[in-house]
Amino acid sequence: MATLAACGNAKTTVSEAGNTQGVFSNRVVVGALSSQTGPLPADFAPIVTGAQVYFDMVNAQGGVDGRRIDLAYSLDDQSSPSIDATQARALVDEFHVFAVAAVATPSFNGASFLAANDVPTFGLNVNPQWSGPPSLFGSSGSYTNFTSPEVQPAFLAEQHHAHAVAVLAYNVAQSQAGCQGMINGLHRYGIPVVYEDLSIPAPASDLHADVTRMQAAGVDMIVSCLDQGGNVLLSQTMQEAGMSGVTQLWEDGYDESAIREFTSAMQGVYFTEPHVPFEVTQLHPGVYPGMDQFQAMLKRYAPGTLPSQAALAGWTSADLFVTGMRAVGRDLTRSRLVAAINRMSSFTADGILSPVDWRLAHTSSPPPNCNAYIQAVGTSFVPVYGTPQSVFTCFETPHPPTTAPITLLNPVPVGVPPG
Repeated sequence: MATLAACGNAKTTVSEAGNTQGVFSNRVVVGALSSQTGPLPADFAPIVTGAQVYFDMVNAQGGVDGRRIDLAYSLDDQSSPSIDATQARALVDEFHVFAVAAVATPSFNGASFLAANDVPTFGLNVNPQWSGPPSLFGSSGSYTNFTSPEVQPAFLAEQHHAHAVAVLAYNVAQSQAGCQGMINGLHRYGIPVVYEDLSIPAPASDLHADVTRMQAAGVDMIVSCLDQGGNVLLSQTMQEAGMSGVTQLWEDGYDESAIREFTSAMQGVYFTEPHVPFEVTQLHPGVYPGMDQFQAMLKRYAPGTLPSQAALAGWTSADLFVTGMRAVGRDLTRSRLVAAINRMSSFTADGILSPVDWRLAHTSSPPPNCNAYIQAVGTSFVPVYGTPQSVFTCFETPHPPTTAPITLLNPVPVGVPPG
């Protein structure tokens, strides 16, 4: 593992050579930065596999304009903010990559260095650091405002006529901030939040106290920003306490291996995702070709690897990188790549994502607000609340008063030409 003693925010002088760093006549050298070890690696490490699988597919087809894409360096930040900043610098200054094609970490402290040096960077946008810089490309748009009211839990609460909601998060910034947006959304739409615990130690080891207090408060819906393991523990603890009939919305746990292993704990649980569900390949073959291709290539180049949010983020990030390369052509530079992507008005990764307008997606999240709702049923996940025209449920979210109704917009077709 490479480490460099340097100030994480210092700016490297970007020369014309830096603008083409990592570009050779027959290949382009890129890197990855993810949390492969630490408390939550399962949520982040698969991004490298997803990106590599996409590049394997492209390279097997001859690459892009005669160049293969070489994901030569995959560094581990150990889930540490300081190591993340050091490893981001190492990718650029020591390993001389052209771009960082796959980033997934709970603390993206390397973002400021990469942005300051105009390094095209792609990855899982679960951190506020993605917002703003034009060279940082989150997997479903870069803009993140964690305090902005989230409509998804409020809609689910309305569907289930919930009158007493609990919200749980870890004492980790991203977990807390993500749930704060959930709380703000519930308040905006007049859904009572009767219990909050945003300081659970990560990873969760004992949730009996929370379950006892929620049970006493008459909670009938839970919104959880814990990781998959914490969510399973939560559900198991509720079952032990006889706390049944509670609607659960988990931010993490939409995972095929998890539902096979923890079938009982996950029954009826809801998830929301900014991409079409993995199940569309079986339910609607050919309608969402990008998802069909992702799963086929995962089986070909990474047999035994199950689809996951992080792996899909790697795939869509690699897709965006390659789409930008093709738009630039043979005269590839960092600045040309960034400019080409930022002209795209409707990027979907061939139907995987709700359209992302990269002219706006660094600094805003224009309507409509689209997500797929998924429910755990038996040993499978089932898309819910969509229409025959689209698996996405899209909202036009009005401003105050807080009791304003949620306006559901359907259908919103996602089978538009990819960006």
